[in-house]
Amino acid sequence: MMVIPVKRRKNNNTLARLACAALALPGIMQTATAGRVEETYNADFQYGHYSESDQRIDVDIFEAALSAPIGKAFTFNVNVVGDVISGASPVYNQKVNGNVEQVLSGPSPNSPCGESICEQRVSVTPGLTYFFDAGSVNVSGGVSAENDYLSRYFGSNLSLYLNKKKLTTFNLGASVAFDEIFPSVSPWAHTTADGGRIHESKTSQNYLLGVTQVIDKDSLLQSNQTFSHSSGYLTDPYKWVGVTVVMPDFSFNLPIEEVRPGEKFQWAWLNQYIRHFGQLNNAALHLNYRFTMDNWGINSHTFETGWHQPIAYDWQIIPRIRYYSQNSADFYQPTFSGKLSDDFRRLADYSVYSSDYRLAGFGAISGGIRLSKVITGIKSIKHLQFQAGIEYYNRRAGYQLGESSATDFANFNYYLVTASFNSRF
Repeated sequence: MMVIPVKRRKNNNTLARLACAALALPGIMQTATAGRVEETYNADFQYGHYSESDQRIDVDIFEAALSAPIGKAFTFNVNVVGDVISGASPVYNQKVNGNVEQVLSGPSPNSPCGESICEQRVSVTPGLTYFFDAGSVNVSGGVSAENDYLSRYFGSNLSLYLNKKKLTTFNLGASVAFDEIFPSVSPWAHTTADGGRIHESKTSQNYLLGVTQVIDKDSLLQSNQTFSHSSGYLTDPYKWVGVTVVMPDFSFNLPIEEVRPGEKFQWAWLNQYIRHFGQLNNAALHLNYRFTMDNWGINSHTFETGWHQPIAYDWQIIPRIRYYSQNSADFYQPTFSGKLSDDFRRLADYSVYSSDYRLAGFGAISGGIRLSKVITGIKSIKHLQFQAGIEYYNRRAGYQLGESSATDFANFNYYLVTASFNSRF
């Protein structure tokens, strides 16, 4: 069980990319496993701590998940996530003596902890799965709430066996999220023309089409394609761009609000191969490749490999390594120059523009290790497993395919530690 908070504005979205967030993002479909309901109750609890370099973002994550069988054909589950976020985040870039530097958000008088970012998020996601001989169908929904963001989401997915031996499983999913954005009042927040707080919205749709194929008794292949469409307010209200304003006798830097397109299409293709090695104490090799592309001009590649190695006394060790690379969005630049519109809040020479380092071209290498231990012999508990892990992530412009160095000023790293337990009774 791994859930990492998805902060759509202030903190780095590589949290979702680098820590298995695809397994549990609110509103995103998950592949259901067809089969009969297991007559057990399940409880999962996890704590995680995420920390960026240079004393930037720190996040404490708390998660609880419960599932229970209902009769012989249904399983009900609910997932609750809470996280506490504090620290500072890059707001815009400026040129100093010809070099680009990031400007971090400073202490805010509106923050209860004195940090520029200090907030909490809570999400609740209940779901119901119906199992039948040929597969399963799941419906879920939920809400995620913060002081400046509210998301409501609904989803469903279907898994079907395509042959009598149940070696091929077809997966189909769909979900929709309705989000409301009302940024906190701060020096960096968008405001209306009369100085009031803005209230914007966006809608996101996600569709999944996939197949899982058992190749033989020791190997499995899975291939999924996802299609997503977002529309509405896709700008980050806490990100600005630095503009070099050139006057007849002098020039100066001026930060103005970024503007992103109001629509985004994305296609992703994920392939996973798993190979079991019985002669190596039932070890397993996991190989993954994911390609994404969108109409903002960003293409990305993700390669990941992991080794699941059981050892003595029900211990298991899982090392893994991951490489990620993307090119920059069409409308990204570290800094801008040009004419300003009359209200000094927009660039007259561009329709959309952003200096968000997450939209830049870069590469990242991450690696981690996880240990787990199964404890047996406890009455009334059929299964009890503890896990602990650590991951380190290093983002560098030079790691990008093609070796770009345009965003060296935005290089950083983070570490993530987790501890969890799962019980069945």
